[in-house]
Amino acid sequence: MSTTAARNRRTAARQDRAAKAQVSIAAAVSCPRCPEVTAETGLEILTKALGPEASRWWWNGSKTVQERAEQLTGDPAWRERALGWIDAYRDAHGHGPSWRTFWREPSLWPEDTTLSLLNTVMRQLGEGGHLAGTKTPFGLRRR
Repeated sequence: MSTTAARNRRTAARQDRAAKAQVSIAAAVSCPRCPEVTAETGLEILTKALGPEASRWWWNGSKTVQERAEQLTGDPAWRERALGWIDAYRDAHGHGPSWRTFWREPSLWPEDTTLSLLNTVMRQLGEGGHLAGTKTPFGLRRR
């Protein structure tokens, strides 16, 4: 593949991601059930989401954290409950939850859950083909 073709593919992918981010943020801003997501907040989120430091897939937890995350993501009952919660949120709001909203749902997580575990679970669900929209604010959905 030529350098120009590769550059054009990267540009198209960035434009596609930007369009998806704008749509998902606009849905959250206009959601009557999410009054905390104002137009100003939406603009801040969009700027962060499309900035160069926006990649969330860098997280590499300890072996213990990865094993605990695998226990959760490998448990079909837990995984279905978590994905079902995301589906219900999306049905009620017309957009997906933010990572923070998903993480703060107490019925889904053990009491001693850490940020490292949460990030690792998100990565594993995405890599396992169960979760999509992880790089788009308010875009979480079942794959």
